[in-house]
Amino acid sequence: RKLEAEGELAVVSDNRMGGRLAAEHLISLGRTRIGHIAGWEGASTQRDREAGFMEGLRTAGLGLFAREVGDYRLPRAKEAARRMFDTPDRPDAVFVANDYMAFGVMDVLRSELGLRVPGDVALIGFDDVPSAAWPAYGLTTIRQHAEAMVATAVEALLSEIGGTEVTSPAPLPVTLIRRESA
Repeated sequence: RKLEAEGELAVVSDNRMGGRLAAEHLISLGRTRIGHIAGWEGASTQRDREAGFMEGLRTAGLGLFAREVGDYRLPRAKEAARRMFDTPDRPDAVFVANDYMAFGVMDVLRSELGLRVPGDVALIGFDDVPSAAWPAYGLTTIRQHAEAMVATAVEALLSEIGGTEVTSPAPLPVTLIRRESA
């Protein structure tokens, strides 16, 4: 994440585009009551993901249906899901700011509330951690290309060590990974 510090060298994914891709995908599925479970609001990753998500909703003429904060922590994400779905007028889709929180949200939806994912609620995470592909989750997610991020960071650091002044590169592309949850 970016700290916005003087002289900072940050290698980040295009979190804003990832949020937009999540919104566009949920909308393409015909979902209109779309919620968001945010990460830690002090993080640039959270701010950028949500900004892109909101842009995608606005472009389609939609507003955010529900919002909670999970702080990138599993217990908080579960609590957020319980609050978000403790109403008869529930979201029909949720974008969760990272995969680990999305797993907790999915567990609450299925095991505690008896909802079907994606039948009742479509769900998208962010990161594409290995367990997102496990059949138990089948999580649709936004993939950050971790190997490209590492290679870019190492290249930048080696250049700087070698005496070349380096600035933060442009955000690296992300990819929507379609699985069973949406």
